[in-house]
This record gives sequence, C-alpha cells and structure tokens, in this order.
Amino acid sequence: MVFSLRKKLYISFMIIIVLFIVTATFSFLLSRKTVHLMNDILLSEKRLEVVQRLNLFARTANDNGAHYLLAPLYIEDDFKSRFDTSVDYVNEGIAELSDLTPRPEDQRLILHFKDKWTAYVRDSEEILSLKKEGHVTQAQEDYTKDSFDPIAFSLHSFYISEQTQINSYKQRIEDSSRTIRVVNVASASFAILLSIFIAVILSNYLLRRIRLLKTSAQTVAKGDLQVPDLRFSGADELTELANAFNAMTYSLRTMLDSNHVLKQLSSRDGLTGIANRRCYDETLEREWNRLAIASKPLSLILFDIDYFKPFNDWYGHQAGDKCLQQVANLLQEHASEPHQLASRYGGEEFAILLSDQSIEQAMQIAESIQQALVKLSIPHSQSEVSDYVTVSVGISTVTATDKVPSSNLMHQADQALYLAKRNGRNQVAVYRPSDKSFSE
Repeated sequence: MVFSLRKKLYISFMIIIVLFIVTATFSFLLSRKTVHLMNDILLSEKRLEVVQRLNLFARTANDNGAHYLLAPLYIEDDFKSRFDTSVDYVNEGIAELSDLTPRPEDQRLILHFKDKWTAYVRDSEEILSLKKEGHVTQAQEDYTKDSFDPIAFSLHSFYISEQTQINSYKQRIEDSSRTIRVVNVASASFAILLSIFIAVILSNYLLRRIRLLKTSAQTVAKGDLQVPDLRFSGADELTELANAFNAMTYSLRTMLDSNHVLKQLSSRDGLTGIANRRCYDETLEREWNRLAIASKPLSLILFDIDYFKPFNDWYGHQAGDKCLQQVANLLQEHASEPHQLASRYGGEEFAILLSDQSIEQAMQIAESIQQALVKLSIPHSQSEVSDYVTVSVGISTVTATDKVPSSNLMHQADQALYLAKRNGRNQVAVYRPSDKSFSE
C-alpha cells in the first residue's frame, strides 16, 4: 500500500499519540490501583485502631473482674459495673471490626476472637456469680486458673495479620509507583527516539528528493533542458511534483524543438538551404555591433550569377533551381568557419559575411570559389563571357564602429559588384576608396 507524504506524517504522529494514550491509560490504571491500596491501608489502620481499643477494653474488663473478686462488699458493685461496661465496649468493638473487615480470612479471625471472648465472658460471669453466692475462695481460685492469654493471643494474631497486610499494601504501592515511573520513562524515551527516528528518516527522504528537484530546476534555469527525468517511487506530493516537473521539461523541450525548427525555417532559404536575407540582415547587425566594441574589420563578398535570366529561360526553371543550389553549396563549403555566413541575398545574388577578416582574406575566399565553380563546369550556352556558369564578385571591408552604419558595408560591396559587371563580368572587384572608378 502506498501512502502520501501527508499520510506518512499522520501515521507517524498517530503512533506517538497512541503510545502516549497507552502509557497514560496504563499509568491511570496503576494509579487507581494505588488509590485502592491506599484506601485498603486506611481501612486496615482503622481496624488496627479498633483492635487496640478491643485489647484495651478486654484487659480493662479482665482487670475489673479481678478487682471485683478482691474488692470488699461496699465497692464490689462498682467494679462489676466497670466489668460490664468494658464487656459492652468490647462487643461493640467486635461489631465495628466485623463491619470494617471485608476479607473472609480476616472475618474468620474475628469470629475466632468472638468465640474466645464469648467463652471468656461466660466463664467470668460464672466465676463472679460464685462470689455473689458467697464462695469467694473458690471464685478467686477459678478466676486465677482461668487465663486471659487466649484473648490476648487472638487479638495479637489479628494485629499481626493486619500489620502484615499493611506492609504488603505499602510494598505493592511502592511497586506500582516504580512501575509507573519505569513505564513513563520508557514511554517518553521511546517516543523521543521514535520522533528522532521519524524526523531523520523523513528529513533524509525529503532532503534527498528536494535536492534532486533543486538540481534539476537549476539546470533547467540555465537553459539546459536535457535533464534526466526524476523517478520517485511512491505516490506522495513530492512524486506528484516530480511528475509535473518531468511533464514541464518535456513540454519545454518540445516547444524548444518546435521553436528551433521554426527559427531554422525562418532563417533558411527554402530552395538552397543556406541562410536567407533575413538571417543575413540580423547577422550583419549583430556582428557589426560586436566588432564595433574593439573596432575590428567586417568583410562582405557579394556574388551575382552572370546571365542567370537567359540561363533560366533556356534551360528551364528546374535547371535554374539546381544551378542556384550548386552555387549555394559551393559558397557554404568555403564559408563554414565560425563567424562566417553564406546566404542567399535574393534571386541569383549571394553574400558571404566574414567577421574580423581582412580584405586579403576575403579575396582569397572569393578566388577559391571562382576556381571551384570553374571545376563544376555547369553548362551555360547563353552566357556572353563563358560556356559555363560564372559569377561576378564585389568585395568590401569596413572597420566596424558605432559612428558608421552597417549599411556602408553593403553599399560599398554593391558598388564593387557593379564595377565587376561593368568591366565584363566573371571577375572580382574590390572596393577601394582611392580608386577613381568608384567616384564616377
């Protein structure tokens, strides 16, 4: 099952919350148990208090019985009354103790004490009756033989049982408190470690993907759209973002390719495949401005196919188109270096721009093209200067500067081309300001 980033965070937080709830519930249950134990301790302490009173009243009854047997007649009724009162107090204490004792084993101890006490009171009443009847010596002997130890032992046994129970309760309370502390510390430690673990895992998970997104975005921002697609597993928000990023880069690449194709179509001559007039004009302005910064030269070679209209009329338009293509390919081969541009200027006219190249270099290129054209030997029976296709060439070189317009270069090259045509065609003419031919 695949979870989104938000769900992963929710699940992580829910685990921590459930852990705290379980810990709180466990602590609450132990606390309730501790409260119950404390209530049991209070109840046991009340029972101990009652046992102590029982012990006091039972001993008081025993002492008053002994005093009754030894007392003279005029005060014996007083001791008998005290004996009866102590017996009543003991009976009330037994009833109270029975009400405060829910455990069956403790009830058995109380019942045992009650039986012992009932027997003791019955025997004591019989002994006291002997004195009342005048058998003082026998009563004193019987009372002496009768021991209070079973009563004391029974109370002591109950007291020890309650004290042991209280100690057990206290130990259980201490154990519960220790368990609560251990559970709380363990739960808090586990929650902290779990939080740190989740934070580290999520931060590494997020940072790794965010870094990849950042790197890819920076690459695209620099203009490089050839970035590999981001492949994120899962179905969280970052995966959706990566998929959207991949779709965006694909769209940009498609758009760029389309723009590149359109630019190629808009800057290339449809027939010859070399740069067209628009591309020539843009390149001329761009190179002129670039070279003007350092006042460097820019050369222009203009070509015009001699007697092309008669060629086209005689051989047909298809042959004319092929002739234009052959001449264009020839120019492209000789102007393939950086900052060189061969273009179709219009009709049967072609141009080559040479950035930062002297007029001598331009003349070498022009002469090389003329020689290569001779080797092509394209038949031209309608030419007045040769049996093959030839070109007239005009060359101009101008030092680029922001004080002179770029149109001067074209104007001078055009004058040189006009001079080559006027002088008989099939030749190269170079514009030189000192040449009087250009002032005519």
